[in-house]
Amino acid sequence: MKKDRTGLIILIAVFLLAALLVPLSCPGRKPAATDPVTDTSSPTTTTSRTTTTTSTTSTASTMEPTSAPQETGGEETPDPVDPYPSLPDLFASIAPSVVSIHVSIPASSLYSKREEFFSGLIVDESGIIVTSYSLLERALDFRGNLLDGASIRLYVRGYDQSFEASLAGYRSTVDLAVLRIKEPGEAVLTAQPLAREPQLTIGTQVYSIGYPPVLIEEGGLSCGHIISLYRTSYEEDGSPVGLIETSIPTQTVYAGSPLINDRGDVIAIASGYLKRIYVQQLGYAVPSPIVSDVVSRILDQTDQLPGPKAALGITVLSDGDAASLRKMFGYPTGLYINMVKSESAAYTAGLNAGDILISINGQVMEAVRDLMTFLDGQAVGTLVEMTIYRPGDDKTLVLTCYLLEEMP
Repeated sequence: MKKDRTGLIILIAVFLLAALLVPLSCPGRKPAATDPVTDTSSPTTTTSRTTTTTSTTSTASTMEPTSAPQETGGEETPDPVDPYPSLPDLFASIAPSVVSIHVSIPASSLYSKREEFFSGLIVDESGIIVTSYSLLERALDFRGNLLDGASIRLYVRGYDQSFEASLAGYRSTVDLAVLRIKEPGEAVLTAQPLAREPQLTIGTQVYSIGYPPVLIEEGGLSCGHIISLYRTSYEEDGSPVGLIETSIPTQTVYAGSPLINDRGDVIAIASGYLKRIYVQQLGYAVPSPIVSDVVSRILDQTDQLPGPKAALGITVLSDGDAASLRKMFGYPTGLYINMVKSESAAYTAGLNAGDILISINGQVMEAVRDLMTFLDGQAVGTLVEMTIYRPGDDKTLVLTCYLLEEMP
């Protein structure tokens, strides 16, 4: 019995030795996963050899590319330089030019004493500020002068005292007013230039920087995008009128604040016309070229104002836009009226926005220049007869009115 057990052990040992020697005698052979020889051999031993060989090969191939940078000195690629300043830098450069405007309105028979707080931008170091007109409107009389007892004071970042200001002029059509600091003293004011030809495109990212309320130590920054560009129109004296729409809601305290792009260019001034709308998720601003035109016209006015000028009280689209709409909708030749000023001659005559002005006193109105030329030679009180086409009613109407004095 003992001899049989010894013989069995020797037989098993021989079998195991043969199983080890057969793979070693064929080193180039890689048995398939379904090879019955692999299944009958020791799985632990065979797998160990295969794994070791694969690991060595992959390690060698991985080390080859990592050694290449070491031969060239191991220099790292520098990060690309951002061509535009960071948002904190933009805010730091523009904020010193943004002022807080405090308008005190005296009590009247209809209203108690009121106050308005909004923003403005210093555009000249001598103390010239541009802001929104609609926030000043209640402090002016029917002639456009500051009411008795009304006052305008400015607060500038970095100065504890306020500065008294006067109204240099305004343009209600574009909701812009120009203020002038009366006595800046030795104050060093930081002015911001207005972009002459801003690139206004849909989707452009813009930032609004206003003067924050008194309980906020620092702030007033809002971010958004341009979402609409309005067609350019013209007043009766040829002044351009335009508007852009943004995704930045205009709060009352930030009306009159500058709108800037990624480069820090002032491309528009926020309008406050919609301050009385309770739910307003959009913002409106006047493009910088129009702001520059208004500021120049107001500052270039002489101390001796000219006599009263007759006006109809409308704004019309440019010749190109009017021709485009005429081709699109089949309108007759004429001037497309896009706005009628309240309490103007056109308002009393019954003109509406969207009417087509065909002729005045028999003179055909085909271009903006025709309207400017006609009104330039008229006196206040002149009776005019207007032929208009009203697209909504598909009717041609004849309306009359007396020309009134032009109001800014």
